[in-house]
Amino acid sequence: MSRFKSVVPALLLVCALPVMAQQKKAVVDQFSGAGYGLAGCGLGSILFGPKPGMVQVPSATTNGTYGNQTFGISSGTSNCDIPRMGQTAAVYLESNKEVVMKDASRGEGETLANLALLYNCKDTALFSQKVQSNYRTIFGTTDSYEQSRQMLNTIKSDSELSQACKI
Repeated sequence: MSRFKSVVPALLLVCALPVMAQQKKAVVDQFSGAGYGLAGCGLGSILFGPKPGMVQVPSATTNGTYGNQTFGISSGTSNCDIPRMGQTAAVYLESNKEVVMKDASRGEGETLANLALLYNCKDTALFSQKVQSNYRTIFGTTDSYEQSRQMLNTIKSDSELSQACKI
């Protein structure tokens, strides 16, 4: 039994090293603005990153256990720098990336109309036109959260669009 007790920590360490290396990379990714996964923003997003799958479980647990997600949302820290509508839009962008990009390049389409609704834009035609004219800026990155940030920046920087969209 004592032999077993000394083997278990060694096995755990060997199994944990690749995960720890991924977590370290995720922290670096987060400081470069790589977004977050379905678990949302907070300390968990900084530690575990935006990777899909089961890694979002410990991320959500970390966010919930320490209550830092609520603080991050209130203060705009801990990777919680875009409003809730931007987060929802980022998830929508990630799920529909190819179709959104195609519609955005044409300046029309159902996915752009849906995004306009997510950003509380009443004038979907104007929203679609502005997304098309800012296509390179918005879709210059593959990260959905950065694309959402760029859409928010487009809305805020355009006086006509900011009037049509209530952020």
